Amino acid sequence: MLLQSASAYCQVFGGNPSSIKWNQINTDTARVIFPVGLEDAGKRVSSIVHELQKSHTRSIGSNLRKINIVLQNQSTVSNAYVGLGPYRSEFYLFAPTNSFELGAINWADLLSVHEYRHVEQYSNFNIGLSKVASVLFGQEGQALANSASVPDWFFEGDAVFNETALTRQGRGRLPYFFKGYESLFKQDKRYSYMKLRNGSLTNYVPDHYQLGYLLVAYGREKYGADFWKKVSHDAAAFKPFIYPWQGAVKKYAGIGYKQFVAEAFAFYHNMWTLSKGKTVDYITPIHGNYITDYKYPYLSADRSIIVLKRSYRRIPAFYKLLPNGKEEKIGVRDISNDDYFSFNAGKIAYASYKADKRWGYREFSDIKVMDIKTGKSERITNKERYVSPDISHDGKKVIAVEMRTNQMSDLVALSLKGETLFRSKASRGIVYTYPKFSANDSFVYTPVRNEGGEMALLKIEFSTGKETKLIPFSERIFGMPTVQGDTIFFTSSYRSSDETWAFIESKNKTYRVAVHPTGFYQAVYDAPNKRLIASNFTADGYRLASIRDTALLWRSLESKEDAIPDIYTVAALQQEKYTTLENISTRNFPVKKYRKTFNLLNFHSWRPEYSDPEFSIMLLGQNVLNTLQSDLYYTYNRNESSHKAGVNATYGGWFVQPTLGASQTWNRSVSLNRTANPIRDSIANYSEFNVNAGLRLPLNFSSGKQYRYLTATATINRQSISGTGIYKNFIRDQSFNYWQGRLQYSGQIQKAVQQIYPQWAQTFLLQYRSTVNRITANQFLAYGSLFLPGFHINHNIVFTVAYQRRDTLGQYPFSNNFPFSRGYSVVDFPRMFRIGSNYHFPLVYPDWGVGNVVYFKRLRANAFHDLTRVKSLRTGNKFLFNLVGGELFFDTKWWNQQDVSFGIRYSRLLDYGTLGLKQPNKWEIILPIGLF
Repeated sequence: MLLQSASAYCQVFGGNPSSIKWNQINTDTARVIFPVGLEDAGKRVSSIVHELQKSHTRSIGSNLRKINIVLQNQSTVSNAYVGLGPYRSEFYLFAPTNSFELGAINWADLLSVHEYRHVEQYSNFNIGLSKVASVLFGQEGQALANSASVPDWFFEGDAVFNETALTRQGRGRLPYFFKGYESLFKQDKRYSYMKLRNGSLTNYVPDHYQLGYLLVAYGREKYGADFWKKVSHDAAAFKPFIYPWQGAVKKYAGIGYKQFVAEAFAFYHNMWTLSKGKTVDYITPIHGNYITDYKYPYLSADRSIIVLKRSYRRIPAFYKLLPNGKEEKIGVRDISNDDYFSFNAGKIAYASYKADKRWGYREFSDIKVMDIKTGKSERITNKERYVSPDISHDGKKVIAVEMRTNQMSDLVALSLKGETLFRSKASRGIVYTYPKFSANDSFVYTPVRNEGGEMALLKIEFSTGKETKLIPFSERIFGMPTVQGDTIFFTSSYRSSDETWAFIESKNKTYRVAVHPTGFYQAVYDAPNKRLIASNFTADGYRLASIRDTALLWRSLESKEDAIPDIYTVAALQQEKYTTLENISTRNFPVKKYRKTFNLLNFHSWRPEYSDPEFSIMLLGQNVLNTLQSDLYYTYNRNESSHKAGVNATYGGWFVQPTLGASQTWNRSVSLNRTANPIRDSIANYSEFNVNAGLRLPLNFSSGKQYRYLTATATINRQSISGTGIYKNFIRDQSFNYWQGRLQYSGQIQKAVQQIYPQWAQTFLLQYRSTVNRITANQFLAYGSLFLPGFHINHNIVFTVAYQRRDTLGQYPFSNNFPFSRGYSVVDFPRMFRIGSNYHFPLVYPDWGVGNVVYFKRLRANAFHDLTRVKSLRTGNKFLFNLVGGELFFDTKWWNQQDVSFGIRYSRLLDYGTLGLKQPNKWEIILPIGLF
């Protein structure tokens, strides 16, 4: 995967509009599948992966496992992944605006170099016990074994090293990529290895991409190009069986794993000691118990500073920082893929995320304009693909980059009513970034990048469309400009830091202005106070730094100077040729139509599951375009000693998704209660056969400040029952039909890192089941929850309510899904009502682990009260099941990778006598759960 932030953004079921037609390039190395019209991208990706497999496998292994690669052009996410279960890859071709983060080379090229390294990894890690796991459980078996033996930091660090060594850029040459660990070093924050592996809810910890690159690059620098090949192959084979990765490192490095990590960090610390920068004054404070970011500063007419502020405790919002040091909140920012915004004339412009209501891969990025006096926002575009908007100095128009689905970018100026005033179409391979109006709003300045990764600064005249290169194309990264008179301040990567530069148009010269080891981003000059203000990355988050005039460099620079050299591990990077990518010519592979029905079932894995009292094993299927999900399964219920086999399938390629299923159950049991000896005579056995067909409609209304999801399903079932054994006469053979309707909704605002639940969220479920012939049976269930803020920003109040009613004829019992009061054994009455209240709050953030096995990130508690009221219609009797209690949850990571939450519950049963219980105290273990 290219970016961790989109780790959940993969395998969207039925996500592409059915109108999209697909083509393919099918070779012995890869099948590249792409929408009609993206033939050039398909050929380029195919050409790169062929060359990588042919000539660049010596450091990982030459085994080849052919991969399906799907090029997606409908999303607004810049990411990609390679996965097992099923084995395939997806590239999201929305090119990123921020070149500091991922570089400036052609987006599809970078994805190919990075992601195909994961293909090589999986192809060569199917060995030893990992191979045994894949034989027993399929692709998910290999995925589980590989994740247990090879750390995620190696998968990503090795891929980042690959993208760096084989190209002129790659993250291993970009200062932005190292600022996290360098900031920890500069501020003398020395965290344990387990904390670096698992992260923290209070402190900033770089993710496994940065950790992985540092360790992978150091290993190759000191021990040679084949070091990690030997280590990873032994580990994937589980040699040794206990702690295979640590054992393999010790075997080939000759030192213990702990010492290896310590020496690697010592290597980088020695280099970071040499990096220098002027001392700066900080405008914004440090919050010791959580991280806070202040990003993209602008100066307002009243001498205040407009910023985007976000923290581990609060969701992103725009703030005004007053000269007296106080902060005023302007308004909460909408859901967005990017923090970037612009400010002028009392208005803020930014790009807001909007989902397509049905197709998960199709997304939009629209422009919102917020008035800083009222905090109210207006959407000026609808269902477009705009990024990085800038608002004019007169506040009457906006200019933004439009990223089109054909991989072209346009520069578009719009009125505040959304009318197009100007359009500049980029030539193929050119990507516009961060456009800015000139001081008189007659021109636009925009950094641009070409396919080779070179960047330039253009000036475009609105009246004529004439382009002028102010800074010619060269091998450097820059962006985030601000315009003040005829001076354009911007951030530029230079050697090992991101610096503030300026281009003065009247002098036609570029200057280095301010330098800091961990970077200055988006600078503005505060003339009245004779200082430069920029966002500086620190171990406490992005802080606004003030650099006095006397500390500014204003040093002119030759544009031809190499700005992106090899840094830190020079010898390791030179083990490969950095010109590899640019020397790969695009081959003219034959393009053919891709049939959506190809390999439709595609069974890939066996998955065992256990949820007391049932044990199941499933054979899972999913096609490459993810339009058909299918499974065959067997389930054993130890309470009934029953056996069940079945098949399910859902097709997601249409707007409404059809579902089909069939199952046969043997040896089910039912209580008869017909004799005086219930132990011996009350149970009869029967078999069930069910076949069902239905329709499912998943809708996504996410936009603005809330995520909203609504799913409607309806199924018709044919049920057949036949008695077995000596009590067959008590259960007559019968067949009947019933239908089920289900409506499920969830909505929530954004959630900050430390918040247990969102401060505002709602869920509800409505379900109705009823027979339609021969016999009479029905059941209705309603369940809902409401999430509210507590007395502290990280606390939550959660209210729940549930109601279920069913018939009393007893002709057929539908399964009971009513959420009963915690602590009590579940009973089934014709009328049941429950209310619950919860108060969730964190207790402590340990950031502590044991033996690289389990790591505790947070302990939190919940005080709760449940009241369930049930009623018998036959007798009219009512019963209460009332209780209070508390829960202690442990939010952990296991094996440094898998998030797991589990807990302990104590319930004080206030009506324990209702069920004949002898004491009111109930203790339970809460098994690992998904929280929201």
